[in-house]
Amino acid sequence: MEQMSRNLAFQLKKIRQQRHLSLDDVAKTTGVSKAQLAQIEKGEANPTVSTIWKIAAGLRISFSSLLQAPTAHFMKYSSKDAPHVDEDDGRYRVYSIIPYNPERGWELYKIEMEPGAISRSEAHTEGVEETITVIQGQAVISAGEMHELLEEGDTLVFSGHQPHEYKNTSEKLTILHLILQYK
Repeated sequence: MEQMSRNLAFQLKKIRQQRHLSLDDVAKTTGVSKAQLAQIEKGEANPTVSTIWKIAAGLRISFSSLLQAPTAHFMKYSSKDAPHVDEDDGRYRVYSIIPYNPERGWELYKIEMEPGAISRSEAHTEGVEETITVIQGQAVISAGEMHELLEEGDTLVFSGHQPHEYKNTSEKLTILHLILQYK
């Protein structure tokens, strides 16, 4: 609850300042008292869901945007806690490390591929760029007519709006970092 209060305090103050609104202005548009808004901005209040909804509705923003951790601050992500999906009978695992945020325009994944694992992807929408770095092992990346062998430390950037494939051609676990950039 403490982290949620800090996030709410930061986001409310940021939005209010970006829009050049006083606490009185926000109180009028949301129906939440100026005193309570001041407490929320200082992180000294634990508002109800109803109060957060009033603020979101009055400011015409999403409820969740008020609860998001600030992107301007230090944030730690761990692949141990990251949600993941499996493919190729569990031999190909994708971990969502840093989820997509429209302000950022990209997302980061960790990929683990057992020896011989293959992942085939349909074309993404126009403007999607993939940046793949081999952290451990090696992989062949194919996209269109391109086929590149990447070894540990290599990075490849390519357009994701074409069918593409990742293949672990080594005899050991391959670990990749993938950034999807949306333009």
